[in-house]
Amino acid sequence: MRDITELPHDLFLVVISYLSPRACVRCRRVSRQWLAAFTSDGTSRLLLRRNFPRCREIRLATAAAAAAVLTTLGPLSSIVSNNNLRAELACMIAQQESTPGKTWAPAFADVARRYYHLRQGRPRIIEKLNLPDKASPGGFSFRGVATWNRFLRLDEKTANFHYPDPIWSYSQEDGVLVYPSAEACCGHAPAPNDPHEQGQVQGPHPQSQYDGYVYQVLDLATKQQVPVPFDIRQKHIRRVRLAQGVLVFEWAEAHPYHQLNDREVVHRHFVTVFDVVRVPTPAATTTEGRRSDQLTWEVTFRCEFKLHFLGLPLNRFDRFFSAHTSTHWAVYFWQPNRSLYQDDPIEQLAVWDISSPSSYRPSEDPRGDKGPPPKRTPHWSAVGLWSGVNGTHNDGDGAAAADPGADPKTRARISPASAPIGPRVIRRMAWRELDFYGLRQRATPQLRSLALDDRNLYVVEEEHRWADGQHSWLTPPRVHFVWCTGIPIVPVPTSGYPGAAPGDDAQTPSAASAVVDGPVVGPVWVDACGANGDVNMSFCSRVASSANADDAASGSAFGSWPPPLAGALEVASPEELVKQLKRRPGAGGSSATAAWPWALVSDGPPGGFVAEPPARWLGLAPCWRHEDFPYLTVSEMVDFAAGVRVTARHCFMLETLSVHVRPAISVKGAAAEVDDDDEDGGSKISSRKATKKKKRSKIELLACGHIAGDERWIVGEDDSGHITIVRF
Repeated sequence: MRDITELPHDLFLVVISYLSPRACVRCRRVSRQWLAAFTSDGTSRLLLRRNFPRCREIRLATAAAAAAVLTTLGPLSSIVSNNNLRAELACMIAQQESTPGKTWAPAFADVARRYYHLRQGRPRIIEKLNLPDKASPGGFSFRGVATWNRFLRLDEKTANFHYPDPIWSYSQEDGVLVYPSAEACCGHAPAPNDPHEQGQVQGPHPQSQYDGYVYQVLDLATKQQVPVPFDIRQKHIRRVRLAQGVLVFEWAEAHPYHQLNDREVVHRHFVTVFDVVRVPTPAATTTEGRRSDQLTWEVTFRCEFKLHFLGLPLNRFDRFFSAHTSTHWAVYFWQPNRSLYQDDPIEQLAVWDISSPSSYRPSEDPRGDKGPPPKRTPHWSAVGLWSGVNGTHNDGDGAAAADPGADPKTRARISPASAPIGPRVIRRMAWRELDFYGLRQRATPQLRSLALDDRNLYVVEEEHRWADGQHSWLTPPRVHFVWCTGIPIVPVPTSGYPGAAPGDDAQTPSAASAVVDGPVVGPVWVDACGANGDVNMSFCSRVASSANADDAASGSAFGSWPPPLAGALEVASPEELVKQLKRRPGAGGSSATAAWPWALVSDGPPGGFVAEPPARWLGLAPCWRHEDFPYLTVSEMVDFAAGVRVTARHCFMLETLSVHVRPAISVKGAAAEVDDDDEDGGSKISSRKATKKKKRSKIELLACGHIAGDERWIVGEDDSGHITIVRF
């Protein structure tokens, strides 16, 4: 034997298991014989699973293999409810069938390169996207919602405590960035190899007529770019957010609607909702000349409704916070009381059901006479319960019974035949209810953000020892204090819950879509955390435990809850994985399964699964904000499935002029790797945490105090008005 490649295959695998992934890729350059051995599909897949078991490629391949098995039980649409995930899995299954045995060699090289740069904290590629001015001559206007008048002050030094909303949004679930393109704002975005741009075609450009479609959907993996059919002309964008395949624009009309008082005018505000869906397409060519993944993106209008029934002034005093899922949208309003008696601010909260599409646009109907007639359902409330008020549109002839003397269980029900079409308010909460749940902000608000899941609304609040400004507490806390209040808010379906009426069949789509339209009764969740500290400088017990490798199996990493499914990666085949999934209980919350890009949990009949993104449970207080007190974590990016976390912190008490940002990259859950260039001769890096500093991150990523991304890249904004994409 003259070469290790001539060893029996099992012995060859044992030998190369001692090599680092980077060394395995380098071995391909030795000779043709080594190239064939180290690029074989089986060897590359084994190396990938052994070194990077939680990488995206392995998780997608495992999900695709299991989905291929599950299709024997029914169509893929009945197994995976997430449209974008279903399209990606179907495309991956088709690619594996068309090119068998040619997938894992390039995948292993890409992943090895990615995690090498992650470990080094060194960007492989830095890309820039031009953003238009927030008040550009092209008609783009972004008037973000004002933040609280609170900042951090210590010994006459100040730092930001709140940051304004960015004008872009990123969805980790789909790897899609939505942003306003400066090129599109100037007239039109030139396409690659455009003959009009190159002078090969005479005459006017077909896109020379400015259509106002400034926002673009950019797939960062394939670099495909699709315009969003949202005309920004004569609009002030207040906020943009993309989550769960749903794109939401919150905006105001450019011209005022009526005069509020001698000094203020009111602008009508609206919410426009789009579906961002991955669809198959013929083979295309990206800007780099490479074939795409046979998939593209389609942005379609879903619905539109008024954000506030009277409108809001465009000032720095009236504020609102919002959050949304694929089916619901929640908003909290805080407005100063303009009476002469200096009363407490006006506060209210509303939750909308946006699951039903509707072509009616109230922004195009100022008089309100073109829409369907409104239908109102019963209004009643009790102490500790939210009142259900539905001032909605309904194209049907039937309305819910409104007999005040009827039994509450009877009059709280909407029949499927009379269920409203289009967006509708399902809950409103005013001063009394806010007081009851301890959410009334008054003149010293602590509200940080809102969050929604499939059943509950979460209100996140925060206060700091060094907070100062008009809206800070008069008696600040001793430490940095964060807490979260969760309240059941979304009605449950009439089928499949205790007390459902006889005849409600879970298999009937109309019955499954009906909901109990009354107060939602349930326990209130309150979770708090303060940076108390001890002699070991562990300022947060949760964060300290998440750094312990022994606690990883219990789900404490990154504060995720419930714990992940143990041993999901050790299954012998996709069929065995399917059996494990079927043995899991059908009820409960999300689960951060390491083997899947999304946790597929049993729901309904055997073989039916729905997709849930693994993430930190929203009911936990954001104690990661003070995990290294007195440092303050400005923003974080966590890819829970991959075990990759990027945090951006600052500690202004150590600076004399401005904030000092100390970003850190933590790779958790990846296998240990020996780096050939390490000064210590190849000592193993910790398999649970690897922290590196990046000097340039302050000016490259954190101008708006927000970062996003996943294990492949980080997205942020620089000081020059550009979106920065750092690829690893």
